[in-house]
Amino acid sequence: MQRLDLSKKKIVVLCGGPSSEREVSLRSGAAVSRALQALGADTTLVDPEKGEVRLPERVDFIFNALHGTFGEDGTVQAVLDQTGVPYTGEGADGSRTAFDKIESKKRFIKVGVPTAPYVTLRKGEKPELSLPVVVKVPCQGSSVGVYIVKEPGELEAALASAFSQTETVLVETFIAGRELTVGVLGDEALPIIEIRPKGGFYSYENKYTWTNRGGAAEHECPAHLPNGETKLVQEAALAAHRALDLQVYSRVDVILDENRQPQVLEVNTIPGMTETSLLPEAAAAAGISMPKLCERILQLSLERRVASKR
Repeated sequence: MQRLDLSKKKIVVLCGGPSSEREVSLRSGAAVSRALQALGADTTLVDPEKGEVRLPERVDFIFNALHGTFGEDGTVQAVLDQTGVPYTGEGADGSRTAFDKIESKKRFIKVGVPTAPYVTLRKGEKPELSLPVVVKVPCQGSSVGVYIVKEPGELEAALASAFSQTETVLVETFIAGRELTVGVLGDEALPIIEIRPKGGFYSYENKYTWTNRGGAAEHECPAHLPNGETKLVQEAALAAHRALDLQVYSRVDVILDENRQPQVLEVNTIPGMTETSLLPEAAAAAGISMPKLCERILQLSLERRVASKR
């Protein structure tokens, strides 16, 4: 890949925003800004806290570090398309599909990506799946709106909480196993990370220890897996990335089940870029520094933009 010269380029880093992931997005933006400055770029942080993007007069690139709704679901991408300024990540359509867990599931099953059985529910309906199950709000990120239900008495409360946030919920069979995540850059799968939450599952609190809610998780990168299983997991991650027609980068969450088979949970198109985030950790294990990672993301994004105009 040809090196992208960022010296003296004016780059806006979008971060913060109006979603429930505002705090982590601000930290991602600050980390990205530092990395780009190390490459000689002139960066400006822009926080669309009220859902309005106001750019400086002259901008060469936009690095989108907005997580969750507005920033990751195709909304801001549609706004940025109107500016004509190239931005990182997928376009509006790809972002919208990947952010919607139900639409992603449909794509996975259509092309044979291994994933847990699921149903969708409207209010008042009950899932015809045996416990344990996972109840998910379809359009949230960072494990927000995810409820693991192991006992019958827990189901009603989980559904009520999910339906307070959306009209349709996703319920899938709970898959026990090892929690893994795979970063994807273009058509390359990065080293696998195994996540070991110290309590519960890899929730928002366990991901971001500064929340001071008692959570934390240990990471092993590269994950200690036999070569054959490593290949299977990385192939499943790449298949999920491609199933959603993604071209730039993502982080794919996977469970290695009790039969040692990968099951894809979801795909994140704007994964965290903080000091405790998984994509930079995987990139580092592959010998890619944080500045080089940001440079690669910009380069791949520019290539997507060129390809979309053909």
